[in-house]
Amino acid sequence: KYGSTGKPHHLDDLLSSLKLGQFHWRMLALVGGGYFAVCSEMMLFIFLSTPIRKEWDLDTMHFPWLPFCSGITGIIGGYAAGTISDRCGRLLPFLFGIVFIAIFGLLSAFAPSFPLFIASRCMVTVGTGAFEAVGFVLLLEFLPRHQRGAILVVVTLCGALGAVLAGGFAWLILPRFGWRWFVGACAAPAILLLGYQPFAFFESPRFLFTIGKKSKALKVLKAMGRINKCEIPDLDNIICPVSDKPKGRLMQLFTGELKIRTLVFSCIWFLQAAGYWGVTAYLPEYMAKLGAEFYFNVFSVFIGEIPGLFLAMILIERYMLGRVRTLRFFSAFTAIALLLFSFIPEHAFKSVLIILCYFSMVPIYSILNAFTPELYPTDVRSTAMAWMNIVIEIPGLITPFVGATLVSCDIPWVYPLTWGCLFVVQCVFTFAIKTETAG
Repeated sequence: KYGSTGKPHHLDDLLSSLKLGQFHWRMLALVGGGYFAVCSEMMLFIFLSTPIRKEWDLDTMHFPWLPFCSGITGIIGGYAAGTISDRCGRLLPFLFGIVFIAIFGLLSAFAPSFPLFIASRCMVTVGTGAFEAVGFVLLLEFLPRHQRGAILVVVTLCGALGAVLAGGFAWLILPRFGWRWFVGACAAPAILLLGYQPFAFFESPRFLFTIGKKSKALKVLKAMGRINKCEIPDLDNIICPVSDKPKGRLMQLFTGELKIRTLVFSCIWFLQAAGYWGVTAYLPEYMAKLGAEFYFNVFSVFIGEIPGLFLAMILIERYMLGRVRTLRFFSAFTAIALLLFSFIPEHAFKSVLIILCYFSMVPIYSILNAFTPELYPTDVRSTAMAWMNIVIEIPGLITPFVGATLVSCDIPWVYPLTWGCLFVVQCVFTFAIKTETAG
């Protein structure tokens, strides 16, 4: 219960005084379920290069046009959703994102040609881009400040489980039933989430206060108290200033004190996406080239992400390492694992090292997803995440072509070494971060 004092108190103080309850778990299920669906769709294409090339008799350099084109539409979806979210609210962009993923994810399983398959997958990435710009922001704006980091890591854990699901479906469905059943199965989480959304469909009270819709914000807070079975008094004394700044403008991120912050985090996000997709995009083919049973091996690799995320959940809070030092730790660990993977010849050690690589590489996303929106004010928070979504889609336009070239190279260490060097540079950039938000 938030004590009734009759004195003005800030919205963030009120939200931080509330214990986590059923309302928070509903919102976590909504956003976590969304990221589960997003990641199961995002990981899908790495298993499709061989069956799609066989289906439509494509050469090696034709398939990369799928991630290239879908990367462009992901940029469009993320930017549109982020700017609309900061002007009109978080909910509608979130809803449209999940609808696009569900409908076009299922339709892509019936594509009669490669161009139509690309077109349907492009519409899916409009939805995934929208979620990445809005999803984490929506949840963050309901959370107590002391639990934000750990709970946002849980959302990334849900995404890792979505990747595990895609890996499991690839192992179980692809060899037996073909790629169309596999693609349809990966759309199932988004379809199921559409049925759950009405039970956790609340606009951010923080956003509503900043645009002057106090009565609607209070209505959400009352619903929060009712669902959590707690009293929230002094609602009329809440302070959350109305912002008269232009909302949802990209150039706001590159002015004043936000300028350096945006540039540093843009570099870190870019290197993360380039390194992650560089390693992941052709990992099944690369492992097969080393003689591994690649569907099962990649499934095992995705399982390896989960303990790393649990470790990040512990380390990210103020009483442990905090955001910045945890980011440095996982970035350095990933670089070391990939560099060792490049030059150790024994196959068994390579399998262990690639699992250790994912143990540390995926939690970097969870740290960045928690850390980045905390650094920006409410009126540009979704725009900032939309910008970072644009940044991380850019490597996706290039890495499929680079990866196809590297994986066909006769020198096996070139592929992991190239991407390992990116994480070395990323670790260097983390020392330019001057702000800690833990706690």
